Amino acid sequence: MDRSLKGKVALVTGAGPGIGRSTALAFARDGADVVLAARRSAPLEKLAQEIAEESGRRVFAVPTDITDLDACAEVVARTVAEFGRIDVLVNVATASFPRSKIMDIDWSTYADSVQLNVIGTMKVCGEAARAMAESGGGSIINIGTLGTTALQAKNSQYTSTKLAMVAMSKTMAREMGRQNVRVNIVTPGFTTGEGLTALFGNMGKSAGISGEAMSEKVAETTELKRHVDPEDIAEACLYLGSDRARNVTGVELHVTAGAMIL
Repeated sequence: MDRSLKGKVALVTGAGPGIGRSTALAFARDGADVVLAARRSAPLEKLAQEIAEESGRRVFAVPTDITDLDACAEVVARTVAEFGRIDVLVNVATASFPRSKIMDIDWSTYADSVQLNVIGTMKVCGEAARAMAESGGGSIINIGTLGTTALQAKNSQYTSTKLAMVAMSKTMAREMGRQNVRVNIVTPGFTTGEGLTALFGNMGKSAGISGEAMSEKVAETTELKRHVDPEDIAEACLYLGSDRARNVTGVELHVTAGAMIL
């Protein structure tokens, strides 16, 4: 069994700061050629150059808006055209949406959430699965959220669409298993980065403490007494993307430092 991704081709959508960047870099370091997809062209090209120089692998940037179904099909087609195949897809692309009670939801923005987290994400999965089946198989990994388990008030717009993505991913695992295409979900806990720092800053203000103190307080609620780093999520994706996980499909892998034991 080849325990690395040497010679494989991986597509990472949402390849911006944090989990997307760390996952793309980890795949390239492990020997894969990588296609990066995100909306903004300039930072995407910069990241591609950075990863190529650091890893020595071929890295191809494709500016892509996952809410555009034609763009979803195009990014997979361009991956196959450039590298001849696609072995791994990691969907990190998502966005935050306004928090509100269900009775106050702006349903036009809810439609935007559905378009990104469900329709666009699963369109990319479908296109990639078709290409993978034609070349002997592959691995699809979608990034979930702990919010679908630890349900919070005023967050249904995000969590309901991500939960739909989880259900569709597991259904696809049933549909594509005979073609040797595996489909799994990686669900992060509180993951370090600018977004989490800002969140703890706001939470700290409400509680009358510093953001750092709030961060420590939340970390203490996990069984491992720490937060998750983007590199932890990347390592989980490396495992699921490689042949080491050849018999793992249809699962949701929680990487949460024990924030919730199910």
